[in-house]
Amino acid sequence: MREAVRRNASTLSCVLLVLSVLLGAALERSPPLAVYLLSFWHYYLYWLAFAFGAIPFEVFKRDAVAMKAVSVAVLAAVYLAAPIDLVSLVVIAGGILLNVRAAMVLGVDRTYYGHEVAGLPPRRITAFPYSLIGHPMIVGNVAAFGGTLINPAFREQWWPLAGLHVTLNIGLLAMELTGAHRRAVRIGGALVFAGALFAAVLAAIGSHRTLTVPIALAGLAVLTCTWTLYRCYAPPTPTAKQTARRTS
Repeated sequence: MREAVRRNASTLSCVLLVLSVLLGAALERSPPLAVYLLSFWHYYLYWLAFAFGAIPFEVFKRDAVAMKAVSVAVLAAVYLAAPIDLVSLVVIAGGILLNVRAAMVLGVDRTYYGHEVAGLPPRRITAFPYSLIGHPMIVGNVAAFGGTLINPAFREQWWPLAGLHVTLNIGLLAMELTGAHRRAVRIGGALVFAGALFAAVLAAIGSHRTLTVPIALAGLAVLTCTWTLYRCYAPPTPTAKQTARRTS
């Protein structure tokens, strides 16, 4: 039982985060609390896996797919609540189709950094859309998230949400261009995610002037999940005794 919990600690942490934030948002009657605090975790997982890679690849895929699904569901809920804008929908659809096509060409494992994280052998992809652009999934994501901003009703209320998605996708591009397990990726990624988390918290709290119990519950869940995922994905720092033993 203990081994199963340890092996699935990252996934359990994500589940508890979602439940706690949804409960806090429901008690506070604040949709932005849930929207902003649940939208960006898959980026954090991408960075952890890319920068450290100290977790089984299948666990990473499960965590990343689940939290990306939560993020997409949250975005779809608030976007579809706004009046329809055909131009916005066309741009979003184009971005999604480009993303889907790129994922089909890569395959699921390589889409989720199978080469960098799982050690899959390098493979040159020349099929469309890689025949035209080097990072079509990033381009598709930026087009889709940016396309939501064409809708004036959505843009008025939720522009920080789409803006953070676009910013974090550009951060992913910089991470991929730098390369896996680099010190620059670890430091830069930590700074970018910390900034994004801070911005998301500010947007989530919004006009709330006092710290209520539901907001505190959601905040505690965010901090706990952040630390738990880091501990699951990043290798433990060797002690002085372990270091001396290796060098002796």
